[in-house]
Amino acid sequence: MMYIPFARKYRPRKFSELVGQETAKRVLLNAVRLGRLSHAYLFAGPRGTGKTTVARILTRAINCLRPIDGEPCGECENCVAIEKGNFPDLIEIDAASNRGIDDIRALRDAVSYTPIKGKYKVYILDEAHMLTKEAFNALLKTLEEPPPRTVFILCTTEYDKILPTILSRCQRIIFSRLREEDIVKYLKFICERENIEYEEQALYTIAKVSDGGMRDAVSLLDQSATFGEGKVKEEIIEEFLGILSQGKVRDFIKMLLSGDVDSALEFLNQIREKGYNLSRFWESVEEEIRTLVLYKSLKNPEKLMHVEDFHREVSANLNALLYLEKLVSQVRVEARTKDLFRACQIAIIKSALVKDILSIEELIKGLGSSSKEAPKEEKKEEKQEEPQKENPWDVLQKNLSKIDFERLRRLPYEEKEGKLILKVSKEDAKALEIEKLKVKFPFLDFVVEEKEEDKEDLPEFVRKTKTLFNAKILKYERDKGEDNPS
Repeated sequence: MMYIPFARKYRPRKFSELVGQETAKRVLLNAVRLGRLSHAYLFAGPRGTGKTTVARILTRAINCLRPIDGEPCGECENCVAIEKGNFPDLIEIDAASNRGIDDIRALRDAVSYTPIKGKYKVYILDEAHMLTKEAFNALLKTLEEPPPRTVFILCTTEYDKILPTILSRCQRIIFSRLREEDIVKYLKFICERENIEYEEQALYTIAKVSDGGMRDAVSLLDQSATFGEGKVKEEIIEEFLGILSQGKVRDFIKMLLSGDVDSALEFLNQIREKGYNLSRFWESVEEEIRTLVLYKSLKNPEKLMHVEDFHREVSANLNALLYLEKLVSQVRVEARTKDLFRACQIAIIKSALVKDILSIEELIKGLGSSSKEAPKEEKKEEKQEEPQKENPWDVLQKNLSKIDFERLRRLPYEEKEGKLILKVSKEDAKALEIEKLKVKFPFLDFVVEEKEEDKEDLPEFVRKTKTLFNAKILKYERDKGEDNPS
């Protein structure tokens, strides 16, 4: 009997057999059950996520002679013919190789014919984004007003390349990447059915490499089982795919987190010498560190990710992981201008600082303890040494002009109760602006002395004359009849 690859043998044939894609299942099942089938669908999503498979399941469901609650029976004449690929009313077109306007015109002419055997005629255009603009325009009228009992299903991996005029005429269903846990669960199912000996970690490695695509994962499982003679183990995956297992990637991350730069650099050299794909290895490191960051950031990580013992065992705080994630991500940028291997080496050397990075809680704790100790230290310093007061003359010299300082320095003075008391004449008091000096230097005080002649009891007109002419009274005699000189 001819060998059937796993990708074909375990391809879903009913909506209930689909892994993931709950939105697509619900929309299409309800459409079949309620008789609300659209004339055109657009299935968009990454490769290997089930777009063409779902298109064929929908074809079976709407052409099945004995449907069961919207599901195809899989046993009637039409279901069997569709499975074998000889159903006349299912036309699959590879738009990558039939992308011209002439191909679409031929399709448009054939659309006018009614179904030969089934209830509906179904056209599946795979890789629809490869059609030329002229071909899309030729298809517009047919999509807008198709003949009765005709369904178009356009499948594409590049949704943004489809013309808006085409999008507006189709019901859009988006296919998402499958979760690693769902892929591993299905791979286990296949291994048990085929009696394949497997390691769960090896299946997770396959799921990670397949990037959310079930078809790629099943094909890799098939090849790995063949390569390992019926066994799927980490060592086999490592050798077959030329990549390091998840376990070794995690060992490398532990080296980085512990600051063991020597071991990490030696590990990197071994990867290069053994010919492993360094770029893919570094991507795996980056992805694992991101899962650690996610785990440390969430209160309930089990709800959003597959938590393993590795995530629980890592004791590094979130700050350290974020720093390491930034280092690892930066390698991609640096690799544009320098060798990838050298960029990885530099990142490993910089990672030596990771083990010294404190968490926010530790920083706050450290600040609290230091603030408690600070007053004690201040008291000790006070006991040991009291600050010396600066000489007032030094203060004046620093803050006054040379002329003013010399003028003050010549004045007689005395120190009393921490103040410097200067004796000045009225002329000096006016010239020095002593009131301003008192405000500026609180330790200064002034005593204004009057000259002997100022103390004389002179009449008012004499004092005014003296002041007006800045004169000096040499001699003054009062009249005999002048009792009050003022």
